[in-house]
Amino acid sequence: MVEGVETGSGRWHQVVREHIEARAGSPDIAVLCDRWRQSRDAQGRVPLAAFADGLWHRLHGRLMLLRREPAPDPADGAGDDFVYGHYGSEICRHTGIDRTGTRLSELGPQRAALLGALQTEALQRGQPIYTVHAAERGQPVFTWERLILPLAPSDGGEWVLVYSRPLQMRHELYADVVDASGDALLALRRVDTPDAGEPQEEGAGWLVLMANPRLAELFEIDRDSLAGRLVHRVLPDWRLLHAEEECLQVMRSGRVSRITRVLMAADGRLRYLQVQIAPMRGGVLLSLSDETDLHEDRNRLRHLAATDALTTLANRRLFDEQLRDQVEQARTSGQPLVLVMADIDAFKAYNDRYGHSAGDDCLRQFALLFKAVFTRQSDLAARYGGEEFAVLLPGTGLEGATALVGRLIELLHQRRLPHAASPVAAHVTASFGAAAFDPARDHDELSLLRRADSALYQAKQTGRDRLCVN
Repeated sequence: MVEGVETGSGRWHQVVREHIEARAGSPDIAVLCDRWRQSRDAQGRVPLAAFADGLWHRLHGRLMLLRREPAPDPADGAGDDFVYGHYGSEICRHTGIDRTGTRLSELGPQRAALLGALQTEALQRGQPIYTVHAAERGQPVFTWERLILPLAPSDGGEWVLVYSRPLQMRHELYADVVDASGDALLALRRVDTPDAGEPQEEGAGWLVLMANPRLAELFEIDRDSLAGRLVHRVLPDWRLLHAEEECLQVMRSGRVSRITRVLMAADGRLRYLQVQIAPMRGGVLLSLSDETDLHEDRNRLRHLAATDALTTLANRRLFDEQLRDQVEQARTSGQPLVLVMADIDAFKAYNDRYGHSAGDDCLRQFALLFKAVFTRQSDLAARYGGEEFAVLLPGTGLEGATALVGRLIELLHQRRLPHAASPVAAHVTASFGAAAFDPARDHDELSLLRRADSALYQAKQTGRDRLCVN
């Protein structure tokens, strides 16, 4: 039977009463259990002499002997107390105290009550009990394992033999935590260098105390080469992190700081790092989280949210946002801005004649022409709705916009997509309307939009397959 127990002070214990050898950490426990089975009496108790051979000599540093002192008045609820008759030297070394001659009750009420109850139970049942329990704070040990064996009465008293050894040391636990961390960890100590006062290379005053496997993986370096060396000599990307001043500020203020850095990987991919810098004694601890995949996922989502799925041009939402921003920028900077609206002529008739699948392909072909003509990074072409398209041309006047639209019309004619139902030509054509931002006429982006739309309407009313300017 296994049970988990938490004492009143929050210390956790695990208690095992069956199949102890299978759960124990040390092979010594199996040896002790086997000796108990060979030497026990009808009450399950073993004379101490059963261990007084090479086994005692080998294990005495991990053994404790405790004599039971029954409670004076069981009615008052107090449990039995125990007096330490032997306290192993290895246990002394880990706890920093020799408890020989002291009482179990001196450990503290919750812990003493639990251990006392388990030792009394082992005596009453005549059975071994195995426990795992958290150590006291401040000890180098994190968890202990112990085996409680009931002994035969001796010298007029009842005794238990307790085997106790560290199951995990705190430094081992911390090392495991550091090594398992998904973040790259780098501990640095501020040091004086021989050339103090002279201009120093960035990183010359920081000594590497610790680096975990994730940091070595992130920067593709040998972890074993880091500790005990100056960071700028063993971490080539240190200078690119630009973290020197931030580390010093964290040391001065004692407060955690968070910064974001973008580095170029060997394969040319941008790597986005979230860096947390925390103060520690004489230095700082850097925790670097690689958020490249998250950043790229966000960019993909932003792109999908702003892109027309059919044509891969910008969608109406993004265009409206950019139109508002560009109009405001043109107003403050005085730079030219032209808005062009476009509409495929007789597109409903095209769909009726060739089907919606062909209509979708026609829209895609038309969008490709926009990408071929409006190539500046600042140009924004969008599918505005249905067969209607729009283009924002910052820094371009009407003359330049007219030339670009003329080129697009020419390419569309050359493409000669069949349109037998068109009243204009035997191939697909389009009409265009353009308007240049005029701060005297355009109070906001909607004014500019209305003027470009009016020009498009004029192009359709005057024969289509042309550009009109408002």
